[in-house]
Formats: sequence, structure tokens, C-alpha cells
Amino acid sequence: MSDRSLSLSGPSSLSGQVIRSEFQPGVSYRLERRIGEGGMGQAFLALRHAPDGTSPVVIKLVRPSFESGAQSSAGILVQKEAVALGRLNERIPPCPFVVRLVDTGSTHLNGASHLPIPWLAVEYVHGGVEGTTLEDRVSGSIERTGVAFDAARAAHVLRCLASGLNAIHGVGVVHRDLTPGNILCCGFGEAEIVKISDFGIARPQGLAATFGGIPVGTLGYAAPEQCLPDSTGTGAYTDIFALACIIYFTLTGETLFESDTLLENMLAIRDSKRRSLLDGQALVPELRQRPDACRAIDAAIARATSPDPAQRPQEALELAASIVPWLTETPTPPKPSRRFIDSLINLSPPGDLSRWEWTVRHPGGERIIQSAAWDVDGHCFAFTTRGPSFWNGQMWVDSPDLAKNLPAGMGFARRIEAGVWLIGGEGGQLAVYATDGVREVVRAPGSDVTFTHASGRFDDLLAAVGQRQGEPPSLWAMAARRWLKPMPLDGVAYVSGLLRLDDSRWVICGRLSQGTGFAAIYSPMQWETSYLLTPRTRAFVAGASESDRGLGLVVGSQGVALRIEGQTAVVSIAEGTPDLTAAAMDVLDREWVASLGRLWVRDPARDAAWRSVWSDPSWQAPFVSIMADAGMLVAMSADGGILEGRASWRHA
Repeated sequence: MSDRSLSLSGPSSLSGQVIRSEFQPGVSYRLERRIGEGGMGQAFLALRHAPDGTSPVVIKLVRPSFESGAQSSAGILVQKEAVALGRLNERIPPCPFVVRLVDTGSTHLNGASHLPIPWLAVEYVHGGVEGTTLEDRVSGSIERTGVAFDAARAAHVLRCLASGLNAIHGVGVVHRDLTPGNILCCGFGEAEIVKISDFGIARPQGLAATFGGIPVGTLGYAAPEQCLPDSTGTGAYTDIFALACIIYFTLTGETLFESDTLLENMLAIRDSKRRSLLDGQALVPELRQRPDACRAIDAAIARATSPDPAQRPQEALELAASIVPWLTETPTPPKPSRRFIDSLINLSPPGDLSRWEWTVRHPGGERIIQSAAWDVDGHCFAFTTRGPSFWNGQMWVDSPDLAKNLPAGMGFARRIEAGVWLIGGEGGQLAVYATDGVREVVRAPGSDVTFTHASGRFDDLLAAVGQRQGEPPSLWAMAARRWLKPMPLDGVAYVSGLLRLDDSRWVICGRLSQGTGFAAIYSPMQWETSYLLTPRTRAFVAGASESDRGLGLVVGSQGVALRIEGQTAVVSIAEGTPDLTAAAMDVLDREWVASLGRLWVRDPARDAAWRSVWSDPSWQAPFVSIMADAGMLVAMSADGGILEGRASWRHA
């Protein structure tokens, strides 16, 4: 059963039924609507009810059957997927490029079967304006722009998938059905994440049940050892074959091996000739004009799809290393091309927010948030008064693994890319922390400085806010791993936000020593700070930015919000002049702000005023962090409470 069917909908006699967890006390799942089905099973959107909150998940159910043999075979598929994903769940933080297992078990559904029905719950992936699967997104790009993914975006997809496969293979699992239809996507631009899903025919080591000599996989992506499974065993090289085919599709929108039958597929694979990228009608012109790069990528794909598994790269990261340098000159995540940004104009209207559904995912009260860094899949790495913590979409996880090898005195986190964070704190230390641990630590020229904010990359341009005892804060910068001269911020009491505005500028905000708020633009390469004209307010305390589009938003006391675009700052005031505590911007250019127990939204192109969209006076702590995407918002309160809003996810 493939998640490519997420676009399907329809009534089902099982909708509304409740499945109770066998392993998680007090947890149940209410089936809302069917979103897909295959020969042996069905997938449902479901609402997970737990003592600490509710959340959407995807439930995969074996199709009810009175034929015990068929149901047993289908149950093996569920068992395989649960074992595969369960092994990956043991790492905290988990790999962000593989869907997360939430729960599994078996149940008796009313009137469905006299046999227990195996099921598993996996995370729900919010697709956003571009669609949920890689297949959707590539096809949508061709429809809107005439071309498939540009080189930098394809490189980003390849890096994500290679990292995901590396994690999968690292726990002894071979996927065996990797296709563009079961690669799930969320986010946009630098925030985009792709996740490997559908492990129904995965083969975890130690699980002996198989399907004999039956060919498994998908034509066009299945390796020859899957089509003739008696000839040789499957291994990591089987997934490498599929990954190479996916990269060809990502760059061209076409299938590398075009065939309608198993025989045609085998003949195409055994043919020494391969389709070139230049044969793809939807290849971006920038890559078409680089025939040397196309030839190099063609050669890498040909090697990875060799009929002989021994001739292929044996690791996904090896394949990525042979292709990525030809696609991009920088290791950073891609910025959307102007062609692509223009294609999204009016792609999706803001929608009627009155139909959004708001759910409390976690009530809070257990921890005090010091700093939070969100991924667009709704997962968050945070520093709290209890130490580092990870929000996995359903619950907070405090694990010794989170603090493993962390430098002492770390106090803030900023997202660099999916599953990678920039952290910093005492001792003049900044570090890159990822799901595989601390990757690198750098230190300022003086160990007596404490970094309170930082943004950027060590090998590119990085800005940071430093504080020394008894001195005003100072701005630090690193260009290509070389520290620049710090800039003291005389007259500034504290800096509460550092937001990247574009490639070379940051917005800073906070409070002046004289007792009023300030906002300024910091240009480290010019060693210059330009203060913006702002209305009088006690302080600016938070903000958000979209560096893809050169936009910034800072908020503060008395309901003041400041939208920054280029050198221009536009002021707006939330009704009732509440003290605003958090802000976000989404891909549809809507602005979101929050205070104690309330959220507002504004679409600058259509509305001058802020509209209240959610309120609950029972919340005791203000919101301090917001993650917003088209059709979804997650807000976190200062005590770790999680509120989520979604655009009618229950309905087709």
C-alpha cells in the first residue's frame, strides 16, 4: 500500500471506529476518513487521543478478511513495517527523512472480521501548497513552470533521501519499494523535507517471513534482483538502484526505465544504454546548458542501476557524493528559483481560517522553554530549564542521547536544515548539532563571552549576539570560518531576536537602555548597523523572517508588529494592544502573531488589520514560538504547551 494514494478520499464503513492502543495507556485512535487502499490494506487519517493532547496520524489497517491465509500474509507486511520503523525510533532525535512510527497492534473492528486485524500508526505528513508526495511536487512544478526540479533542489532531495536510506540501512533494513509516490514531502524552499515512507515490503534482518519467489517492488524502480528474486538476495544496493531512478525522475519528470511489463523492464535494465538527462523534455535549461554535468550525472545513474549489484555504489551517501557536486556549488539547502517563486503566486488562496481545526497537542506545565527550533514537519528541538528536549509531534522526549557530547552551557538552538541545528551558549562556543550528534564546535577569540543568538553557517556567513559580564551586548560575525571584529551595541540593554533577512543582512531587535524597544538591520560585511524608525514601545521581543524573499517581522509590547522588506519597515497594531510574544510568516505571505492565550493573523496584501483566529483565556503561559506553513500552524507556550491549527484535514 503506497502513500501516493493520499489524494484519494471517500466514505468507509470503518470511519468513526475507535482503536485502543495495546502499549500506550490511555491512548486511542478514532478513524476519520479513508485516504488510500491497496490489495491487502487501507490507510486512514485518524485522530490520536492521549492524556496529554490530540494529534492527527495515519493508521494503516490490514483489509478485513475471513480468509485467514490472506490476512496472515498482510499481517506480515504490517509487522515488517513496524519492525523497520521501530528500530529507527530508538534514536533521539530521530532521522527526519523517514516517517516516524507512532504505535502498532491488532484490533477487532465491529463487524469487520472474527480475526484480530493488524494495524500501525505513523506520523501524518502535511504536504502544503505543493502536494504531499515527491511525485506530486515534480509533476506540479512541470505543470506550473514547464520544468522539473532545478539542480539545487534536486541536490537537496538527493541529500535528504541518501541520509534517510543511510539511517534505514544502518538498522539492518532494506526498503525494496522506493518510488516518487512513497516519498512524502512538507515545507517549501530551504525548509523543505522529504521523508521515506511505505515499508510494507521492507525486509528487516531477523524477520524471516517472506513472499517466496513473488516479484516485489514497482516497475521502473525495482532492481533486477527483485524481479527475479531467486537469482540473488536483496541488499542496500537494491535501494541504491531505486534512488538513482528517483533522481532521474526528479530532474526530468520522466521514468528512467519506461516499461509496461516485467519482461520489458528486465530488458531495459540489461540494455547497456541508458536514457540521458538530456532526453528529458522537462530538464531545467540551466542544467541542459551544462552537458558535462549531464554526462557525469548520467554515468553515476548508469553505474547505480547496473544489473550487477556488485557494480553499484554500496551506500546511498556514496551515490549522493558522486552526483551532488555536479548539481550545486554550495552545501547549503536550496533557495527557490525566481521561476519557481513566481509560479506560486496565487497558487493557493489564504483560505477561510474560520474552518480551521485547533487542537491542544500538549497542555504544558512541565518545563520552561529557553529556545526552540522547529522543522516544518512539526518536530522541534528545544533547550529548557530541564536541559535539551525534543518534541516528536506527539510528546516531549527527554533522553540522555540529547545531551550526548553537547558542550557545557548551551542555551539556544537555531535550525540550519532538517535535523541539523546551530547551538550556542557559554564559553564563547557555537556548535553544529545533528541527529548523529555534535558535528563541529567553534569558539570565539574570548571564552568570557556568552552567545545568546546566532544564525548562519560556519563555512558561509554567520552572525551572533554575544554578552560579556557588565558590558552591553555585541554583534559577532564569522565569514568563511574567520571571525570579524565584534561590534558593541552601546545603549542597548539586551537583544531578543536575530533574524536573517537575506544573504548578507540580519534584523536584530530588543530593548534600549533608556527603556524603549528597537529594531535594526545588521550588515556584518559592512560592519554596519542601521536602526529602523519604530513606534514607541517597551521592547521588541520576538520575530520571524523569510530570507528567500527578504522579509522580516518583529513584534513587541503594546501590540506593535513591524514588517521589514528591503529597507522599508511598516507598522501595524494588533487590536487591544496586547503584548505580543511570538511571530511567524508562512509561504502564502500571511503573518501570524501571538500573546497570552491568543493568536492573530494578517494577510498584508489584503488586510491592514489583524484578525483574532484563536483564543483561550485558560492558558497560563504566553506563546514564545510559532511554526507556520500553508494550512498548518504550531504554537508553543513558555511552559512547553503545544497548540496546533490545521485547515480541515479531516475532509477531502
